[in-house]
Amino acid sequence: MSRRLFFFATKNDLISIMNTFCELLPFEVKYFETGNMPTEQPEIFSCIEELPHIGITYSASHCTDNYCIMKKDIPVVTERIDSDTLGTFYCVYDSMNSTCLSFSPSGLTADGACLIHGQFAIMDKNEISDTLMKTAAKALRKHCKRYKSWYFGQEAEQLNG
Repeated sequence: MSRRLFFFATKNDLISIMNTFCELLPFEVKYFETGNMPTEQPEIFSCIEELPHIGITYSASHCTDNYCIMKKDIPVVTERIDSDTLGTFYCVYDSMNSTCLSFSPSGLTADGACLIHGQFAIMDKNEISDTLMKTAAKALRKHCKRYKSWYFGQEAEQLNG
């Protein structure tokens, strides 16, 4: 199985794909944004609809929002950084959370002119991350058409451009 899955999906496509993903999993999951933050623990989201501005990306060339999807009962690993210039902050990344599935949502640019691709990826191969990746692949196959190694959501496929 590939360690990355690439897709084009609109907001409605993403909601359908991710709801199926959650239904197929044998356990509950949580979502959280990766990057640097002022608090020790990131904000936790329980479903795709809770993610901020899902289906819209603010970059014209690549996916900008990155999330981890993890089994709900596994603690999130963060790292404290004490910087002389920036003060104290915390970072959280998929590479620090070995059982997660990295999720970069697809989305339209803010002006609606372009659909930017999204991806699922795993950093470490283990039983939980494999289950997450295989389930993401099943959800993509259920809701998308595949062209070579790219998946296209039903609504995304209807876009002209």
